[in-house]
Amino acid sequence: MKEKSEETQKQILDAAKKIFAAKGLTGARMQEIADEAGINKALLHYYYRNKEKLFEQVFEEATIKLLGPVASFLADDSELFTKIRNLCHHYYSVLIEYPFIPNFVLNEASVNPERFFRLIRFEGVIEAKEKTKQQVEQCIKDGIIRPIDPRELIWNILSLCIFPIISRPVAGKLLYANENVQEILEQRADKVADFVIQSIKK
Repeated sequence: MKEKSEETQKQILDAAKKIFAAKGLTGARMQEIADEAGINKALLHYYYRNKEKLFEQVFEEATIKLLGPVASFLADDSELFTKIRNLCHHYYSVLIEYPFIPNFVLNEASVNPERFFRLIRFEGVIEAKEKTKQQVEQCIKDGIIRPIDPRELIWNILSLCIFPIISRPVAGKLLYANENVQEILEQRADKVADFVIQSIKK
């Protein structure tokens, strides 16, 4: 058997992302993934022994993409308003490129929460949370922002960044008929950052 090819592996992962996003771990079949990748099932098994191994890789990559911006935000040494703007820009750039990620990760996380929380710990989200909590509390003491629970602030930002991606098909029909929703989403990062900052700024 020839050495494993990076190009073939990419084909497999791209196909697996599409199938797993549509059907989840339980509903996806290896034959479907092989067909989508344009290879035979034997070659697919050469790269990945079973569906669970392939799913783990796809799920881990997707979770890291979803959580990466949060980890960067929490560990960022910038002043708070700059951090908020950075987080919004990072999220929109990632989620516009990979729109399947939020639904995929959240659906599968509800099935296997332990796998999800294991990756959160790996990404350092929990460890870095205290740093941002202290920064928010200091901004409140300094009179820069109104009193707000740091967890509520982070949750608000995540909601404003992630929900438009999830609801894109509905928004395209109900709110932005005959408009380019892709362009609207690409412009939302600064609008969301401005909205969040103005909502907490004194």
